[in-house]
Amino acid sequence: MEELIGFVASDHKASKILAVLDSKGEMDSRTIAKTVRMVGADKTLEELVGRELIANTGGKFALTELGKQVSHRLRGV
Repeated sequence: MEELIGFVASDHKASKILAVLDSKGEMDSRTIAKTVRMVGADKTLEELVGRELIANTGGKFALTELGKQVSHRLRGV
């Protein structure tokens, strides 16, 4: 868990994506990129899926339970 928190804390794109999914719920990659004003979000999304922080279901991304825990720890919730 600490390693994942460190990864997200050190990766600005990853932390923005987790925060927006945590606050707004599931969305597709295009909407995520627009919402966080990010070019090249797909690579970060793939990495977050690989680390099991988010899940891709039918083209929509959402936080996993682990992703929620990491996001809440980073925000101090």
